[in-house]
Amino acid sequence: MEVLKANTAQYEALNGFTNGNSYISFIQDANDNWIIGKEVLTDDEFLEIRNQLEELEVINYNPKKTEL
Repeated sequence: MEVLKANTAQYEALNGFTNGNSYISFIQDANDNWIIGKEVLTDDEFLEIRNQLEELEVINYNPKKTEL
């Protein structure tokens, strides 16, 4: 699965963006990358920042391992 990766500056600029009931909240993957799902690129709630979102790097998702 592909996700969007933010560098530190992009993360600081975009994380926490809100528009009504929608908000941007990055998580960290197993490589400590700040990531978010690609669906934000087509969500009209984020039209205001779409250009910035399109600048994020597309990477393969690497989930954190959890023990049961």
